[in-house]
Amino acid sequence: MLKESYVAKLKTLPKNAIKIAVGYPSIFSPSNELLKQFNEIKNKLMKKGMAESEARKKAWQQTDFKQRYQKEINSKPDVITKLKEIKKLAEKEEVYLYCYCGKKPCHRFLLIDMIQKLKE
Repeated sequence: MLKESYVAKLKTLPKNAIKIAVGYPSIFSPSNELLKQFNEIKNKLMKKGMAESEARKKAWQQTDFKQRYQKEINSKPDVITKLKEIKKLAEKEEVYLYCYCGKKPCHRFLLIDMIQKLKE
């Protein structure tokens, strides 16, 4: 079974679960350019008084994060191969993808969706 979590909750996950880091630095993390643009927009909005959760959503939209991230991942055959391996593993084991983000939107949710849509 494929699930998600974040760093602060790692100690609460089942001991026998397989935990895969997808945050920076990892082959699954967003590019430095995309992450930098996202964080710059989010931080500017927060400095103007916007709540962190709303700033995340706005930055996600303004950077076209979902499409750009999926394009980045799909352009890397080695990463697609790893995603296929995770998919197979999750058929038999409890697998958690985790990163630093505690809230949506986050690329780990995109990865789960991409994995579930993968064909063998």
